[in-house]
Order: sequence, then structure tokens, then C-alpha cells
Amino acid sequence: MIINKTSNYKRDLKKLIKKNMLKEITRINNIESLIIACSNLYELLNSPYKTIYYIEKKKGNLKKFYTARINSKLRLVFKPIGNYPYNILEIMELEFIEINADHYGER
Repeated sequence: MIINKTSNYKRDLKKLIKKNMLKEITRINNIESLIIACSNLYELLNSPYKTIYYIEKKKGNLKKFYTARINSKLRLVFKPIGNYPYNILEIMELEFIEINADHYGER
């Protein structure tokens, strides 16, 4: 799969690097490697690593987005590139939106 990174995501990643959060950076790199290794979103969502990284679809107003847990407070927010509702067999490109802690703790 292909990953596009937004400017917000790059900014948030730089903040983690400045804070020297090596475990979190390593976990993000592992999630990115997993996504790249999968051929489509269906394969990612049926992977056993889905439970390790807590990759899940958001609900309610954010139903177009997916998250992966970085630590107890931080989540990586990403979405498939395409129109909603998604056909997960055809999605081969994701966009990393941001590293978010709004509902999970202080930023």
C-alpha cells in the first residue's frame, strides 16, 4: 500500500522527535511498515497485527477515519483515499492525518 503524509502529521511527528519519545516513534514506524507490507485495506484489517496495534474504524461523525494506538494517550489517525463508503478490497492508498490525543489525554 501507499502512504501519503499530511503536513499536520509531519508536524506532530516532529513534536514526538523533539520530546525524544523513541518508543512511540518506533511504534509508528512499525505501523507504517505493516501498512506498506499489506496489499490493500482488507488485508490490513484482517491481519493478526490489527489487534496488536489496535487498528479500528472510528464511529459516528468520524466513521471515515481509522486509528491505530501508539500508546495509552496517542492515536495515529488515517483514512483511505477514495470516496466513502469504502470498498476495502480496492483501497491501496492511505493518508496519515495526524497523531491525536484529544480524547485520550493531554497533548
